[in-house]
Amino acid sequence: MWQNNALTWPASAGSIQTTAESVTQQVGSTMSAATGRLTNLQSDANLGRHPLSAEAEALLNLRGELNTFLNQGTVLSATPYQFQVGERLESGCYLSPANATKTLAAKLRDLSDTHRPKGQLYAVAIMVSTQSLGEFVSTLSVVTRAFPLPEWCQCYRQAEAMSKQEAEKLHQPAGIIQPRFKPYAHLNANPLNDYFAAQGAQIATLESLASDASHVIGKLSALAQKRANQLSEITATINALKSLSGSVYSIKLSGTPESIATQLEQAAAPSTCPHTIASVLISSQPQPFFEELLCSH
Repeated sequence: MWQNNALTWPASAGSIQTTAESVTQQVGSTMSAATGRLTNLQSDANLGRHPLSAEAEALLNLRGELNTFLNQGTVLSATPYQFQVGERLESGCYLSPANATKTLAAKLRDLSDTHRPKGQLYAVAIMVSTQSLGEFVSTLSVVTRAFPLPEWCQCYRQAEAMSKQEAEKLHQPAGIIQPRFKPYAHLNANPLNDYFAAQGAQIATLESLASDASHVIGKLSALAQKRANQLSEITATINALKSLSGSVYSIKLSGTPESIATQLEQAAAPSTCPHTIASVLISSQPQPFFEELLCSH
């Protein structure tokens, strides 16, 4: 049945990060220590294997685990603003959870669509349903910032425009005098463009020659610091992605298209609210990242 779940950072993604960082977080201190030894023994450099090399080699399988998150598939969506899907009235466009799931189920059984997926499939169905248009806009705004599905972003923009229509329909903006300003951009028309490329290559040679002012130990020290800083930035970036907000109704499904359609129809609708968007993420392979992101139960 449908359950309301807060968006949760997948444990499998966190596991990959934690396992990888068990080695990468030692890079800065290890490189600094190695640089210190080289400074004292400049005439007797040690060219043996790096102490973290064996540990890193044992974790090369993490690339394969990460690649399992990248699957090919398709997303099927039902929104209030789609032709022949939502109900269009003078007061706005509406779609109930029951009609949304009915629409998705019917499409999954559409044999005339040549792009209809076939065979054993893995799917994640998600839904947002609210009582008022304002709440619908607010909820989609939060969810699309964390999980920007194109169809959901489009629905959010349409819903936001509808919510502002009452206030703006009587507003008459002043006409823009022609011609119009264009957005700022690089003024790089030829010959500046070709000159910049050629002169840039020449200056790059000078910069390369000037870099010899530092001896190899100094360069290794700078490289060690640069690598340590970059790894810290990567960790901070991943951790920032974990700051998720918003919630959706979700359900995990699997089977043939007909079976998934039946499961959707049999799942009790989470509400009877008139403002609803629902999607099914479909792939011929398991979707561990999206399953853990959207179905935390």
